[in-house]
Amino acid sequence: MGRNWVFLGDSLTEGVGSSRVSYVSDLVKQLRSSGCAGAANVHEFRLRQIDANLDRQIKFNVAGLMNVDKQHDASDLWLWNLACEAQMVDSDFDWLPLIGLLHPELVVVFRGSLESIIRPAMVRDGDWPWWVPPSWRGYAVMDPRCYFSTTWWRRAKQTSVDAVKQKLRLKLLKMRPGEPLMDLEIFATCQAGLIKQLRALGPRVLVLGLLPVDEACFPGSAAYFRIVNDRLAEIAQDEGAEFFDWAAGLNCDGLFYRDGFHPNAAGAAALATILREQICEGQKGAKSTKRIN
Repeated sequence: MGRNWVFLGDSLTEGVGSSRVSYVSDLVKQLRSSGCAGAANVHEFRLRQIDANLDRQIKFNVAGLMNVDKQHDASDLWLWNLACEAQMVDSDFDWLPLIGLLHPELVVVFRGSLESIIRPAMVRDGDWPWWVPPSWRGYAVMDPRCYFSTTWWRRAKQTSVDAVKQKLRLKLLKMRPGEPLMDLEIFATCQAGLIKQLRALGPRVLVLGLLPVDEACFPGSAAYFRIVNDRLAEIAQDEGAEFFDWAAGLNCDGLFYRDGFHPNAAGAAALATILREQICEGQKGAKSTKRIN
């Protein structure tokens, strides 16, 4: 029976765009080449919940991708990326039955970024000015685009529309103090409950701190992220999980898309390296402790 690592999070873990650039996928590549996980082969399973009826006879509510190594062995390591864009921490509870069946040795929780970005207050209370187009009133519709199309006419349209959206979003933030999508206490309660249930399943639980966010793109978010990070560390300690501020000392130059929020390919590789070292060091420590006891 193989070993399983599970990753929970939002688009920062799932990845963005059709290629879904993610530190989890890069971690798979690094583990395959480094062998630090002690597995003969490393496989990736990417799953996300969907709300779609793709066939008249069969309904689907899960979509995914298998990135399976050519070789197979009983000691194989399987990385399960269960992250999903636009889904907050409360959605992770739906994965608990599957996680329980997997009996993972490690669960990595990277939550709080989506919940904590400061957005126009109208996103929460719906009190939009009449001149804001209805199609622009979703919580992420006016966020900066991660990148633009390489096709010139699409790029021209995207850049012009994005410029208008950014001016409008910043104007709305100046009109009234912005708010996160989820209140800190509600988020903390969900996070604590999730970790408690994960810990009851027996795995090592690693909570990741929030990554830096561009203050120019998301005014007020950087300071709020520091508050959330402190709370994440407290919750992890209270619930017997590990907290890892993987952004500490990170040189962010060139590691994020133009939105200053989502890691790009270089960022995914850098984060995978940091995470691989932390996980492997933690495993060595656990083995040493086990030998001593």
